[in-house]
Amino acid sequence: MTETYEEFIVYDLEDTGERTKLNIRPEELQSYLNPEQVLIIIREDLRRIYIWKGSKSPVRKRFISSRVAQDLQRDLTQDARYHRCKIISIDQGDELQEFLNAFMLESMEVTERLPDMRYVRNIERDRLIELERHKKEQKASVQKDNKEYYSLGLTKSTDDVVISTFALGTPVAKKKSKIENIKELSDEDKENIKEKILRISVPENLERQNLILGHKLYGAVLKVTDVLGENVKEIVWEEVTKLPKGVMELNNNIFRVYFNDKKGIIEAVEVLKKGEKAGKVEDNNNSSSPNRNLPKIPSDND
Repeated sequence: MTETYEEFIVYDLEDTGERTKLNIRPEELQSYLNPEQVLIIIREDLRRIYIWKGSKSPVRKRFISSRVAQDLQRDLTQDARYHRCKIISIDQGDELQEFLNAFMLESMEVTERLPDMRYVRNIERDRLIELERHKKEQKASVQKDNKEYYSLGLTKSTDDVVISTFALGTPVAKKKSKIENIKELSDEDKENIKEKILRISVPENLERQNLILGHKLYGAVLKVTDVLGENVKEIVWEEVTKLPKGVMELNNNIFRVYFNDKKGIIEAVEVLKKGEKAGKVEDNNNSSSPNRNLPKIPSDND
């Protein structure tokens, strides 16, 4: 990058994207902050690359400045003497306090702008880019529909995204995600899925811990009923109504995913717990089941 290590480097940016190095000291920076200029300021000791944009600087310079700063960032990292610096954009009159403190500056008042040029701030630039990208997506979608091309694979996936409305121009209409159209499983479907899962055996070193059906979590409940003076035990899988808060990490579990290839959906997720051989649980016939191969949940017709 340079023959000798420098922790403070300033470049003046041209309309063509070329940069000219300015041989100045940090305390002289104030006098070089020209409203018509865009400067790339490197503070290697602070791990920062500042893009200072004057209020009257051309839009082309503003857009090119990001690419130039990225090139400088890459060049710095290729030199073992320099660290990777974060790129931060600074608008005249709206300077970050971090930038002002770094060079002992005061915020520069914006007194005038070019009459024939719209002043584009950083946040507005990002919105314009996003708006332009969305227009291109809509155009591509219309062209695709005009071809009247149908593919089964296209009906199973979607690139739909929700785009926020902008303060600039016409608000962009929101697309409704197809995820919102997914219906909750009926009670009958849940019972059928549970019965199907519970008929499948579990490896000896694992035991069933939970089932996830749709958006609901289920756990095993041991019920004891007094039948003519004798305790009869049965295990029923019921919905867990009180859930833990926040995020839970499971480090000692294995998940089995049940697919319905006819419907093209995931029916359920079974949570299996690792550990020692599962304890014996008595069923209705007082027999033991070493891997908690749980009995079928009784239905209303049993």
